[in-house]
Amino acid sequence: MRVVEISDSENAAAYAGKLFARWGAEVIKVETPYRQQVAEADNLYLNAGKRHIKINYFDDSQRDLFSSILSEADIVLTDLSPKILDEYRIFECASNNSVKVSITPFGLSGPYRDYEATETTILAQGGYTFLSGDIGRTPLTLPGRYPYYQAGTFAYIAAIAQYLSGVVISEKETIEISIFETVVGLHQFTDVMWSQHKDIRSRHGNQWQNLCPTTMVRCADGWVGVNILPRFWEPFAFMLGMGEKAHDIEYAENSERMKRVDEITSIIEDAFSDLDRATLFKTGQETWRVPIGIQQSLGEVLGDEHLRFRNFWKTINYGNTEVQTAGSPFKFAGEEVPEENPPQTYLPEDIKWETKKNEFKNPRYTNVQPLKGLRVLDLTRIWSGPLATRILGDMGAEIIKIEAQDGRGPRKVTSSADKSGYYPDNDPGVTPWNRQGLNNKLNRNKKSLAINLKANRGREVFLELVEKSDVVIENFSARAMPSLGLDYFELKKRNSQIIYVAMPAFGLSGPYREYIGLGPSIEPLTGVCALLGYSSEEPRMSVQALTDAMSGTAATAAVMTALERRNRTNEGSFVELSQHECGVGYFGEYFLASQLNQSEPQIAPNLHNDFAPNGVYRCLGDDEWIAISIRSDSEWYRLCTLVEKNWENEDKFNSITNRKINKILLDELIDNWTKDLDKVELMKQLQKISIPAGVVNSSPEWLNDEHLLERGYFFSVEELDAGEQSYDGSPVKFYNERGYDSWVRSPGLGEHYGQILGEILGYSSLDITELFELGIIVDSPSV
Repeated sequence: MRVVEISDSENAAAYAGKLFARWGAEVIKVETPYRQQVAEADNLYLNAGKRHIKINYFDDSQRDLFSSILSEADIVLTDLSPKILDEYRIFECASNNSVKVSITPFGLSGPYRDYEATETTILAQGGYTFLSGDIGRTPLTLPGRYPYYQAGTFAYIAAIAQYLSGVVISEKETIEISIFETVVGLHQFTDVMWSQHKDIRSRHGNQWQNLCPTTMVRCADGWVGVNILPRFWEPFAFMLGMGEKAHDIEYAENSERMKRVDEITSIIEDAFSDLDRATLFKTGQETWRVPIGIQQSLGEVLGDEHLRFRNFWKTINYGNTEVQTAGSPFKFAGEEVPEENPPQTYLPEDIKWETKKNEFKNPRYTNVQPLKGLRVLDLTRIWSGPLATRILGDMGAEIIKIEAQDGRGPRKVTSSADKSGYYPDNDPGVTPWNRQGLNNKLNRNKKSLAINLKANRGREVFLELVEKSDVVIENFSARAMPSLGLDYFELKKRNSQIIYVAMPAFGLSGPYREYIGLGPSIEPLTGVCALLGYSSEEPRMSVQALTDAMSGTAATAAVMTALERRNRTNEGSFVELSQHECGVGYFGEYFLASQLNQSEPQIAPNLHNDFAPNGVYRCLGDDEWIAISIRSDSEWYRLCTLVEKNWENEDKFNSITNRKINKILLDELIDNWTKDLDKVELMKQLQKISIPAGVVNSSPEWLNDEHLLERGYFFSVEELDAGEQSYDGSPVKFYNERGYDSWVRSPGLGEHYGQILGEILGYSSLDITELFELGIIVDSPSV
């Protein structure tokens, strides 16, 4: 596969190109001679395995050279601005039958189309910044390039989907990815809390707003994260030495514990204060079997015994130095992830394609469902797995959700803890299993088969479905499917071309293989809490279960990688994905920089490696904020002209380096300027002079954002038992269409058993009735 990446940055297009290069595509990165010098760590991490050339495609005299390279590519992807795409007709230089992907901050239309943006401003507008940090203090933006890496992953997924389905035959037909829409669509339940219960989720330090105890606390030598869902309270109470509270009415239910957050946090801190991280991690996981994770420095993550055992780190020879770079979050069973080579630079006239261009015999137009005809058996639950299969379903795949009878909860909801936040108007109704907002949000475009896989008859039905399917995906523990006799090797006996994707928290091998992992407890192990916070003494979690969203999109990318491989080899595959390794990979450039600089990064609020100032500043009103990023001296002088405070004459602010050194003072000055200004009007003022700025949005604000509404981003549907609902849509437009006309609501529990067993497997009505009477298939919970 031939891929051209057109970009003068190491952001979304670079990450998409990295995925292509890692999995065997030939990637040529085209840059202009004007691009700023890239940091060594960024270049190594994002451009490994690529060949670089510089072409001034703004110059008509180099147009033919530019076109000669693009015209021979299978896939052309770029994160150039809409203005440049239009003015210089970039995609016209590509072949008519190549897949063309545009990744921009806000898409190719809408009020924000030409807004300047950085990861900091996009996270603010997308509702993330409002959730991280402490009450009454400056909100915190996430470190790294989270928005860009997620959008790059979507670009990779969409491009392969289009590539496999056929080719387009017009240069005007482009796949469009909006980075803003990407991050908006990756909230877990922030939007559901508002849409179902008018509850605004906000920031509460390390403590989750709706779960207790889910937090990060001090211990003898650092910090420990715990994620105690209701089912883990009993063993955790015994771990704390307070077994008498395991069934105490004032502690046993989450709703009661939420009333005692400060008390319970204090109890945990006292219990942990004399114990070190290693002891707590091992005891919590191995003795008490609760989700617990420890904050690790970047150096500790690099030396982590589990990652080392799994050969996660890959060696890159850089000059006279060997450095370790993060490997892939997924790999094919029995194979090592390919090694990575440093990026190489060529003269444009010397570049030659080394692989064969894909020749489609019957080129055809594609609609907005490039995965139509693909059948996926979805055994996933909670968030990461359902997110992965939702993306596949949005692109046209047939998703059959294989559910346990009581997987959505009980038949009757009585506890106030179970009612809070997720049901329309806080009312579970008579069918709560079909009314839960988070379940309905994640399971559109799917069919449901509720079946008992522990019964021999249920197991056989599942295996018959495997024979007629393309993909099986699950996110159980490492031992769950083998214990059912349904591991990959058993499935392969029935379908040699099946693609099986397993998503255990820590992978299928290594010292942590059996450990329980959920987003909030995995996050500290990835190194992110060594980058996020107010200081080294005040680290913070994102409080957003980031690794779930990371592994969800990565799992979709894994499916697409396996499908492309099957297209070439006619063979199925077993793909293993680790949520832990997904999280580490999102901060890969930081691990390289720490090795090259031989130092740990400092923690400071909203510090950016390349921009200064870069921060979140108070505006007029209660808890109103704006994010501002200054990427260059020219942007700094434009900001100074607007502010009229003579900051441009201060030597301590006359370079990015000096502005970073004097960050605390500069942030105070900007905060004093913005505090009496309306955040929306200020954003528009700054954007008018081409300075990246974005308001810090709460959930009702981004759910009613003018840009998203004008672009028709949200998807509305009449749910089975929950009435009319509006959800996040797709950040991908195939040729200016999202495909909502073909989307369907989420399924009721077991709703499609007749269709699945009758139409796909050919069962008679008598056969189906018998299975129903035996309780092998059901359409409601047991109790």
